[in-house]
Amino acid sequence: MANTLSQTRLYHVSQIGDVLRIARERASKPEHRTKQRMAEELGITVARLTRIEEGTAQVPLELAIQWCQIVNDHTALAKVRHIWGLDLPATNPLLQEDMLSQLINFRRQATQAIEAIAGLLDISVQLRPGDNVTERFGKELYEHAEEILDMKQATESLLTSLSLNWGLDREKLRRSWTQEALADGVLVTSVSHYEEIKKEQFFSERAASL
Repeated sequence: MANTLSQTRLYHVSQIGDVLRIARERASKPEHRTKQRMAEELGITVARLTRIEEGTAQVPLELAIQWCQIVNDHTALAKVRHIWGLDLPATNPLLQEDMLSQLINFRRQATQAIEAIAGLLDISVQLRPGDNVTERFGKELYEHAEEILDMKQATESLLTSLSLNWGLDREKLRRSWTQEALADGVLVTSVSHYEEIKKEQFFSERAASL
């Protein structure tokens, strides 16, 4: 399993220091290019920042994310999330500079994702009780799922392009989205809510197995 996972990662955890150093040295605001200012913003010492960039000190995920947010580097953030296994590899930032191309690409990917959904719906109506989906429809399943994964990458790339070119405030967008999602009742709202959900799932599975 470890070898399989490593093959899906384009960047190794040992490279996190280089990713963060490049993000700092190429920060859009000159003041964020200095180690002193970055250390102050992060609440750490310059010595620790240097060790992180040199790869001789571990960096918590939260600190790495904060680092990328301070320098406003969406590509570095995507790399960090990918290194931790939380997201797909980063999209080439040069592609995100062209807003029109991003919009056209997103429309194409959305169309293909809709076609993939139609394919999955077709599979669902052909299934019989006890069917092994991957044995009967393995190839089609992965082809359709890949189109859906393409949609995820296209979505993130378009949002980044909107931020870079049209000044979209991603944090404001996240707050607005979260409020609407809470109102729709689709989020896990607290640890206790999560516990209730897991308890319900546990007893449902127990009842089904009896």
